[in-house]
Amino acid sequence: MGTVQYSITIEGETALISTAAELVVALDVLQGQHDRLVLQQLQPHLAEIVGDPQGLYTTLKVLAPDDQLYLIDALGPRLVGVVQRAGALRDILATLADARVEEQMVKTLGSDGLEALIGSVEDLAGVLEWVYGSCDQLVLQLLGTQFLKDIVQSGYELSLVLHSLDHARQMELIEMLGWPRVQSLVHNLRDLAHLLRALPGELSTHLLTRFTRDPLWGLIRDDHGLRYLRRYLEADEAACLDTLLEENDAE
Repeated sequence: MGTVQYSITIEGETALISTAAELVVALDVLQGQHDRLVLQQLQPHLAEIVGDPQGLYTTLKVLAPDDQLYLIDALGPRLVGVVQRAGALRDILATLADARVEEQMVKTLGSDGLEALIGSVEDLAGVLEWVYGSCDQLVLQLLGTQFLKDIVQSGYELSLVLHSLDHARQMELIEMLGWPRVQSLVHNLRDLAHLLRALPGELSTHLLTRFTRDPLWGLIRDDHGLRYLRRYLEADEAACLDTLLEENDAE
C-alpha cells in the first residue's frame, strides 16, 4: 500500500504532501507567508503527516509561535501519539522559545497524556527542566498528588525532581506531597544528603528538625557518615544538624 498524499493549493499552485519532511520543504519555500493556510488545508491529516517526534520537532522549528499554537491545537488528542515518549517531549520543549506554546503543549497533552508519557522520575525531571514559571506548576497540577506520590519512591528521586524546579514550585511540590510523605522517602544517608542539597535552606532545616537523635544516627551511623553528610550541607544547615545532635545528646 502506497503512502497517502494530501493536496494543498497556494496561489493557484498545487503540491502533494505525505510526510513531515515534505511539509517542512513546502513551509520553507513559502517563507512564512502562507504557513497558516497550508496547515489549515492539511488540518484533518496533520497527525499522519507529522507522524512522530522527529516530524513534530522539524515542523515546529520552521513555524512562527502563532502557527506552532495552531499545529498543537490541530493535533489535539493525537498529540500524545505523535510525541510517543517523555524524552521526545523534553527535547521538543527545549526548543520552544514562547511560553504560550509550552503551555499549549502541556494543556493539550493533559493529565492522561502526561501520565502516559512519564514513566519514571527521570522522565518527570527531564520534562520539568524545560518548562518554566506557571507551566511547571501546570505540569504538577495535571499530574496530581497521587501520581507524584506513586512515582517518587526515595529522597534521592525527589531530589532529582526538586533540582528541575524553581523555589516557588519546590515549595508547592512539598506541600502536595506533605512532610510526613517527604520524611518517609528518606531510607538511607544518600536520600537524606541529596534531599537536603536539593531543598532551599528553610525547607531543608525543617526536614532536619523532623528527626530526633536515634533516627538521625541510624542514617548517619558513624563519623564517616557524618563527614559525608556535611559535604552536602550549607553552613546554616550544618549548624542546625549540630544543634539537633547536641540537644539530643544532652537529653
